[in-house]
Parts: sequence; structure tokens; C-alpha cells
Amino acid sequence: MAEPVYKISSDLLAQIMETESTSAAEVKSPAGNQEIKASPSLFDDILGKAVNALEGVSKTEASANQAMNAYINGQIDVSEVMVETAKMNIAVQLAVTAVTSAVNTFKELTQMQI
Repeated sequence: MAEPVYKISSDLLAQIMETESTSAAEVKSPAGNQEIKASPSLFDDILGKAVNALEGVSKTEASANQAMNAYINGQIDVSEVMVETAKMNIAVQLAVTAVTSAVNTFKELTQMQI
């Protein structure tokens, strides 16, 4: 059986990435002279949503594991196990793709010359 995906707190991730800055950055929008304020709370919100999405993947995995155990005990049919396993695989693939895209985007942003 697959190992469960554990929740990562935003504080731990912030410590790992060393992003604990308290100042807000001001950026000019490309369309005009409007200033866009990027605050740490925006990053925290986005990170929180990402962590919640990963919790959903973990719940899908737990559901697939429960289906496997129910099949072993003779409570459900193999087709139900296959459906739950397929749901889990799709959720994990989507999460991996999203994380990879986010990491690649972050790398590109950090390598931009100003």
C-alpha cells in the first residue's frame, strides 16, 4: 500500500524556503501605473490553498486504501477498488504536475534579471 501524504504546515515551509519577510513589495503593473502590493499574507493564502489541495490528495489516497482493505475482507467488488485507485492516481499526477510547474515558475522568476 502507498504511504500517506502528511500535512506540511505553512510555517515549516516558510522556514525551509526562508521567506519570512514582513515588508510588502510594490510592483508596477504592465498595463499602467497602478501599483500592486505583494504582501506575505498573499503568499500565505496561496500556500494555504496548496496545502489544503494536498490534504485532498491524502484523503483520496486514504479512500483508496480503505477500498483495498474492504476488497480484501470481501466487502466490495474489485471494480470499486479500481475506480478509487484510478481517482487516487489522477489526483497524485495532478498534484505532482502542479508542484513541478510551481517550482519551475519560481526558478524562472528567481533567475530573471532586473
